[in-house]
Amino acid sequence: MNAAVLRRSFTLGAAEFSRKILLAATVLLCARFLPPEVFGDYVFLLSFYQIFAVLGGAGLPSSLLRAVARGQGRGMRLGFVSVIARLVYIVPTAGLMYLAMRLMSFSAQYLPALGLLVLMMVVRGASENVTFIFQGNEDQTSSAKVGVSQSAVTLVATLAICLTSKSLLLLIAAHVIGGFASAVYGFTLLRFKVGRKNESETIFAETRSLLNESHWLNAGTFVASVYNRIDVLLLRRLLTSAAVAVYAAPYRILDLTQIIPSSLTATILPGLCRNGETNPGLASPRTAMRFLLVIAFGLIITVTAAAPWMTYLLFGPKYQGSIPVLQILVWATVPMFWNFVLNAQLIAHSFDRAILYGASIALVVNVALNLLLIPRFGYMACAAVTVITEFALLSTNLYLVSVIGAAGFPERLGRLALTGIFLGGFCLCRYWAGTRYLWIEGALLVFGALSAPISRSDFSMSGMAKQAVAAQTTARAVG
Repeated sequence: MNAAVLRRSFTLGAAEFSRKILLAATVLLCARFLPPEVFGDYVFLLSFYQIFAVLGGAGLPSSLLRAVARGQGRGMRLGFVSVIARLVYIVPTAGLMYLAMRLMSFSAQYLPALGLLVLMMVVRGASENVTFIFQGNEDQTSSAKVGVSQSAVTLVATLAICLTSKSLLLLIAAHVIGGFASAVYGFTLLRFKVGRKNESETIFAETRSLLNESHWLNAGTFVASVYNRIDVLLLRRLLTSAAVAVYAAPYRILDLTQIIPSSLTATILPGLCRNGETNPGLASPRTAMRFLLVIAFGLIITVTAAAPWMTYLLFGPKYQGSIPVLQILVWATVPMFWNFVLNAQLIAHSFDRAILYGASIALVVNVALNLLLIPRFGYMACAAVTVITEFALLSTNLYLVSVIGAAGFPERLGRLALTGIFLGGFCLCRYWAGTRYLWIEGALLVFGALSAPISRSDFSMSGMAKQAVAAQTTARAVG
């Protein structure tokens, strides 16, 4: 990997980690202070928001990054245009949210919270737009500041509410306050840090152009969010709020792991958008896939071994049922990390419809299996179906990237597969035998570590220089 890419990725990843840690701390704070039924309602409302928030223009940020990277816009004007574009999506989305609540027979119970969710969609959407404008300009530091400020303000407001009223409505209002504060801060940074550009089009013409560029991404992102969150809604509808809490708590840890692939792909995406591909020897998609899959394997081992004390420490003794859920969910990181790089290539090649195609297949698989299995296996079914759904999406994405001739498979695939077999054996021993066969588990871990396709040269300047020379020689030979 390119040292500059790794530095920028680390900056973005550290900030995203801080942001999500603060958000996770907010949720964990509620889990600690609230009764399980109230916490279940809180998670349900956040999941409901996350599904519809992407319908409210969540495809816009990637379009903004692509436009800025290609020199098609920047600064305050583009920020205001993106807010107008968001509102075009948010207004009808508010009606759909109310209709969904009516269909689930929850409109009376959650109607006051619905207005706050719509307001949260507006302010957090504006903040997200600004962060992606900064990322398109490759200003990861400013992007990081905006994101972290939102979570920090939300956490402080949530703590104050948990220590006083514990009101569900006020807890949702804390997220609104955090989004508003970060949006104001983001536009202030944009005003002073990003120069202006002479624009020939009117604001409404730019808005229309941005909407036309982003509608496929918006639809695809919405469907992707639905398949990621629909299990929580189905659990709430078919079972209880307590079941939602047991499943949703460890799912927050899975959310945190996505910081790693999202920060790396966000770092290489501007280069992919400008050039079609980055320097093949230094930050190619195949190198990124290999790098991310090795990290995913490391996360699987860590969580498999440490899930009991992690669950107790983070959630408390009343969430013992979450331990096997976490141990199953962590396997989703393998296809999920791989899919991040595949999706980045699809976006860079402007094959936005592919995001919708893949997400639609994943949604069908997720809903069908959850409806079939939740009545019998409860929240454990949701964990297994999440892993199955991510592998179904991976299969679809591999076909879609082959259509545009992009890279589908990581470097050193054979060694990655061997590592996965050894580590899978370790996890099976731990699941079924506990710590009775430690010598077998230790041997599998050693073999898995030795077969992992990563070396010191991946992080050294000399190794990267050799990779660059080899890539240039190959390019000349092909040319």
